[in-house]
Amino acid sequence: MSTKTKTEVFIAGGGVAGLTLALKLAKHQIDVTVVEKQQGMGNVYKGELLQPKTLSIFEELEISTQINKEINPLQKIVTKEVDEKNRQLLEVVMDYSRLPIENNTAAMIPHNTLKEILLNEANRYPHFHLLQPAAFLRKEGTNEVVIKREGLESVIEANIIIGAEGRGSKVRKSVDIPLKQSTYTHQFLTVTFPSPPSLVDGEMIGNHERFLGLFPLPGGEVRSVLLIRGDEYKQMKKQGLEAFYEAYIQLKPELEGYVNQIKSWKDIQLMVPIRHTVTHYTEGNVVIIGDAAHSVHPMAGEGMNLAIQDAYVLGDLISWMYEVRRPSDYELLKWFEDVRGERVEYLSWLSHQSALIYNLRGHIPQKLRVLAIKRLALNKRLHDKQMMNIAGIGLWKFGLTDGLSAFGFGKRELSEKVLNKHMFNKKDDFPWRYKKKR
Repeated sequence: MSTKTKTEVFIAGGGVAGLTLALKLAKHQIDVTVVEKQQGMGNVYKGELLQPKTLSIFEELEISTQINKEINPLQKIVTKEVDEKNRQLLEVVMDYSRLPIENNTAAMIPHNTLKEILLNEANRYPHFHLLQPAAFLRKEGTNEVVIKREGLESVIEANIIIGAEGRGSKVRKSVDIPLKQSTYTHQFLTVTFPSPPSLVDGEMIGNHERFLGLFPLPGGEVRSVLLIRGDEYKQMKKQGLEAFYEAYIQLKPELEGYVNQIKSWKDIQLMVPIRHTVTHYTEGNVVIIGDAAHSVHPMAGEGMNLAIQDAYVLGDLISWMYEVRRPSDYELLKWFEDVRGERVEYLSWLSHQSALIYNLRGHIPQKLRVLAIKRLALNKRLHDKQMMNIAGIGLWKFGLTDGLSAFGFGKRELSEKVLNKHMFNKKDDFPWRYKKKR
């Protein structure tokens, strides 16, 4: 016979999105139950680059002290292009320090370290409950979900139900929210290894065949991401690890002796990029967040940040619903999509464009890529708009004026005052706290 318990908010998925939302709610004394099917912290690679907006959220959650002990700040991303003989064709810098905000830096943090910090903080609050390992099975009626734990099914009655369990979200499927999905002709190999001391900034290095991203972690390590074509993974494995080492050293010779410390293919993870977006985020009392709602190409490092930002915005909305004693007015949940929908869609598009410029191999595509990157990075107007968008602190779409600016027509700089007009404020992030009616 199944047992039955009650909670105010049920969250399927104990990743960074689910834990951020749970922490926000527990701090507001709202009873929240999280189910996570995976035992422990998991060993599959997840995002590790924290954008400025996300760092500000951690300040508001009062966990910055713990976070700052574990991060490697990253103010510059150096983009390079080289030829087949490793002669430099391009080197430009995308610089977070030019942003007119206090937290004008990104940061790298081991993913499981971040999850552990969020979990430890949430466990301080009596309104937080974690069931692990446990799995969401199905939704029954409006307010009941069935989970499976230790081989037994049980029922949880919840006022609001959240799907935060990733691409294959069963919560999303249970309410038939459709996906729009696209795939790519390339894949990525990702692995962490000891970093050469000279590697201080993030680096993105391309040639006419492939792309390598290098992002320094704390503790003298570097997270690497190597773009490969659909047939290359099998070829590399057949040739052995020497072929893997060579791909790295060809793009950055300083990695010799460092990447070679990878001794097994088991340490190297294959990532297959998929871009998807739900048609809508809410259905009655069900809300979908993070990868369950949108999976973006990893090129711009936005996936984890979008998930955390989703969680924080939704957490504030639900908290406000309880504050104004309208916790079951589910129409209000649509406010979440009003805030997050356009932002997510645009950053997904930006990530997609970044992917496309590295998608084609050959010397002519590389020449076109060099031209595009140079115009973006060296034009102050385009540079600052791009950094504001990917930092998550504002939304300012590129348009015809920017195209003209790229070719030397019109304004090539943006004043801090103009940038500030397009940056998010509290009313943009939390409109329910400033309007009587939706």
